[in-house]
Amino acid sequence: MSFEHSDVQLRAAIEASPTGVLMIGADGRIVLVNREVERMFGYPREMLLGQTIEMLVPERFRDLHPSHRSAYFAQPVQRSMGVGRDLFGLRADGTEFSVEIGLNPVDTDDGLFVLGSIVDISARKAAERERRKLEEQLRQAQKMEAVGTLAGGIAHDFNNVLAAIVGFGELAQAAVASDSPAQRDLAQLLKSADRGRQLVARILSVSRRQEARRAPVSLATIVREAAELLRATLPSSIEMRVIADASAPNILADVSSVHQILMNLANNAAHAMQDGGVLTLVAESFYVRDSYARSHPELREGLHARLVVQDTGHGMPEAVRARAFEPFFTTKPVGEGTGLGLAMVHAIVGDHEGLVEIESELGRGASIRCLFPAIDATPRDVKDVATEVLQGAGERLLYVDDEPTLSEIGNRRLTGLGYRVTAVTDSSLALELLRARPGEFDVVVTDYYMPKLTGLQLAREISRARPGIPIVLMTGFAGEISHETLAEAGILYTLSKPATLQQVARAVRDALGARSG
Repeated sequence: MSFEHSDVQLRAAIEASPTGVLMIGADGRIVLVNREVERMFGYPREMLLGQTIEMLVPERFRDLHPSHRSAYFAQPVQRSMGVGRDLFGLRADGTEFSVEIGLNPVDTDDGLFVLGSIVDISARKAAERERRKLEEQLRQAQKMEAVGTLAGGIAHDFNNVLAAIVGFGELAQAAVASDSPAQRDLAQLLKSADRGRQLVARILSVSRRQEARRAPVSLATIVREAAELLRATLPSSIEMRVIADASAPNILADVSSVHQILMNLANNAAHAMQDGGVLTLVAESFYVRDSYARSHPELREGLHARLVVQDTGHGMPEAVRARAFEPFFTTKPVGEGTGLGLAMVHAIVGDHEGLVEIESELGRGASIRCLFPAIDATPRDVKDVATEVLQGAGERLLYVDDEPTLSEIGNRRLTGLGYRVTAVTDSSLALELLRARPGEFDVVVTDYYMPKLTGLQLAREISRARPGIPIVLMTGFAGEISHETLAEAGILYTLSKPATLQQVARAVRDALGARSG
């Protein structure tokens, strides 16, 4: 076909078109290209003219393309852009890119030709992928928010159950002779209740309902402590090895949260080694170099403590590894996992300004590495905390909790400490009592979640009726309320449920001391 006598204006329009324009004959050879095709594919037109169109088709589609081309020439019809499956072009540098192609058959004296209009849509595809990713992140965030709300509601009820167990357990301990065998049983009961409290705290921390309580800690010590718990729970077919380097730097962390990381990772590892294997826990030093920090913006250059949990299980294929940190993604059968384990690990480590990495191949086990920034401070020795239970001296105390059982426990506990207690289960009644006799009470202890008036609302009203009276608020969600809001309501101290007798005694004495000061 000759284009020597083609309309000059038409040729100029085709050449200046922002869309790639390309024409081929029935043999698949290119007879016309415009400037945009040259730019898009990276070839000068001299290299394209006379070549078959397959040179612009990715190799993975190249073998089948001639048959598709022949089928089109056999039944040529106009095909608009955006119709059909995803299409790809191949640039001169070997890279693939997404395209949309419109086809128009052109019948001439020299035979049938096909005029193709080509648009590079790789930028649009990238934007669509990013939009889908953001939408998925939003859906996951909404799921996690729903989980957090559900966890908060469950935790409130569960904390009340634990508070009753702790309260009655401590009362029973006080009533039983110190040399009675029952003392050991009661001590175990209270220990189990405390583990339940820690579990609730971890759930609330991950669901952002409660602030983590961070302090300088030794990662090596935490690993050794967790290993003792794991030895009793892991199947006997799994061998556990612990490499806890005492010289590993200290970190600023919430101990229960780091325990949760270890438990989650060990549980995943055990699931991957159902036929037995080796679980290795490592605490060691790791220095983040500048080049490593540049490729991991979450980290800063300097000394870190590294936690490694390694197993010899079945490992992860690439598709699973890429989604491992997604909430609710799991390869476990229904009923055997929620898909929150690694998502919780990722969230906790991120909150500690660290990084989680996964190294795994199918059939070759998995290694999860968690990096935490090092600090210079010395770990806090929790054994130094005073164990003395502070006594009262006849002070008058108003105790408010809508749960009759917890109200009874509060009454008996504080009466036993030497206070004169008025316990009520109705927040409105408590306010009426204080308004009627504003000088009768020296301190108020109130629950937070109550019908009619919440503990915060009650505190505000009490502070108006009796300015300056010390108020202690009991709640499982102290992290939800700002210090400014607490101070404005006249609340001096908060107690996390379930509170021990020692904690209650300390809070009441401190509140009375603040009043007298």
